Amino acid sequence: MKRNQLLLLSALLGSLALAGCDVASKSSQAVPATQAAAPVATTPAPAKAAIACPWQDFDAFLKAFADDVEVQKAHTQRPLQSDSVDPNADPEPKQVTAMLDGDALQFPVMPSSQTQKNDGLVLSQTELNGDKQVMLVKPDTDYQLSFFFRKGECWTLYRKRDDSL
Repeated sequence: MKRNQLLLLSALLGSLALAGCDVASKSSQAVPATQAAAPVATTPAPAKAAIACPWQDFDAFLKAFADDVEVQKAHTQRPLQSDSVDPNADPEPKQVTAMLDGDALQFPVMPSSQTQKNDGLVLSQTELNGDKQVMLVKPDTDYQLSFFFRKGECWTLYRKRDDSL
């Protein structure tokens, strides 16, 4: 009886192995039978990554992001963390956080280069653990916006902060 169970188990395992090879060969576009059991690569090819994110340089990305609403829409995390100051909080102004998505997420989230110039905004950048922080300030006013970007496959805006009163 044990021998029959071993034969049955062996046949079952063989069937499962063949079924796995069949699935692997169907999902990997005509893989030769000798390579069917080989693991399928899950990392994208470098050329594909370059197509997915043409802006490996942050400065080039930032210019495209500021000046093109479609780039902003494509490279803004949803929901977007939005921090601001509630000037009417009692007993003093306090920081509030909202997660913006859908109708609450208005574009453009960052003023264009031309708007920045017209409004006299000064842009500065800092790096925090590989992330980038971009600040827009208007000298001699309390206007101060910060945008936080993280590099994954491409740069993504994941947080904005308005410290203006």
